Amino acid sequence: MDRYPAESVPVPLGASSPLVGQVPTSGCPAERRVLPALCVASFLGTLSFVAPAPFFPEMAPDLDTSVPLLGQVVTVVLLLGSVLGLAVGPLADEYGHRRLMVIGMVAVAVAMLGVGLAPSYAVLLATSPAGGLGGATVVALPPAIAGIYFTGAARRRAIGWTVAAMAVAAIGGVPVLTAIGEGVGWRAVFVGIGLAALGAAWLVGTALPRDTKRAPAPLRVRALLAAYRPLLRHRPTLRLFGATALRTACWIGLLTYFGAFLKEELGLGPRQVGVAYMVGGAGYCLGSVAAGSRLGGLPLRTVVAASNAAMGLLVGLIVALPLGPVATVALLSLAAFVGAIGSGGLTALLAEETPAGAATTMGLNGAIFSLGAAGGSAAGGLLLAVGGYDTLGLGLPVFALASTLLVWQPSRSAITAENAADG
Repeated sequence: MDRYPAESVPVPLGASSPLVGQVPTSGCPAERRVLPALCVASFLGTLSFVAPAPFFPEMAPDLDTSVPLLGQVVTVVLLLGSVLGLAVGPLADEYGHRRLMVIGMVAVAVAMLGVGLAPSYAVLLATSPAGGLGGATVVALPPAIAGIYFTGAARRRAIGWTVAAMAVAAIGGVPVLTAIGEGVGWRAVFVGIGLAALGAAWLVGTALPRDTKRAPAPLRVRALLAAYRPLLRHRPTLRLFGATALRTACWIGLLTYFGAFLKEELGLGPRQVGVAYMVGGAGYCLGSVAAGSRLGGLPLRTVVAASNAAMGLLVGLIVALPLGPVATVALLSLAAFVGAIGSGGLTALLAEETPAGAATTMGLNGAIFSLGAAGGSAAGGLLLAVGGYDTLGLGLPVFALASTLLVWQPSRSAITAENAADG
């Protein structure tokens, strides 16, 4: 970062990160400690976001409020998480990844215990900052730490597993929690998650390597903003960020209206729609794990570009062709599988090529993901209003194809770096 010697900005990935010098080889004891800790953190961080919604009908009368107002708490948590995520990345790169991860897990614990013990809606709403901080930290940092701590095939595998842990939280975590809640009540469920998060904070603190002792610069807003300057000036990374936004717009644009499509066009009931989403989520989970493999030894950039294109094609087929329920759900699972490979591969590319700190990069990537999701939902609604599901099926793949082009056209330096890593 010699272009900005007077400013406190994250060092390039692999230069003087708090975890540099402690990179394990694949399958060593250190990997067996670190990777489970990252997966547990990813699982609980995601679960803290998705767990409340199924319990809203039971929570509303106990807290003397309504289901729509409870939904606004989740909205506030997500918005705070998106904003705080921009600060968490630079702070982690400057003050230490393990330290921020422990703080994030404690914040998740505070938020979940607060939900479980809240006597009123006002107290529940007051837990939002802790939930936003915990979610922003625990969702963004595990793939960033995996990108720093591991190299080569181990890096791809670690990123794939941390992403898969997030999918498992939504696929399996929510049904299990609702089943438990029927027996012990919703408050006990959230207190249990909070206690598990405290245990995970201890696990993270003991499993991750100690942060390198160094004298960080004083905390200033200007320094936090400056941390993003290298990213905004690095065109290859900007193209990858653009690919994240566009591929997310395609996928979320489908998922937002897929339930309505199944009901209106295929005549499925609510329980069948739920099963369809679970099957698709299982495909995404398997794809996340597959993203960590060598995938036939193909260059990572080729894999990401091909998966984005395949996902876009499958999204179009799902909506535009007159298929039956079984074929539609099967294609959704296949689209989720290849889409997850592209998502994990894109994260690995960012970890390998970023000119800034890993946590800073992943934090910004998370914010861009949220923007892409919002854009995909809005664009999907517009396409649906203009020409129905046929237009939706024709329009959404355009985003995925544009994402493919952005990934397919790297700079020469990026190609050289990737060839060196693969060779």
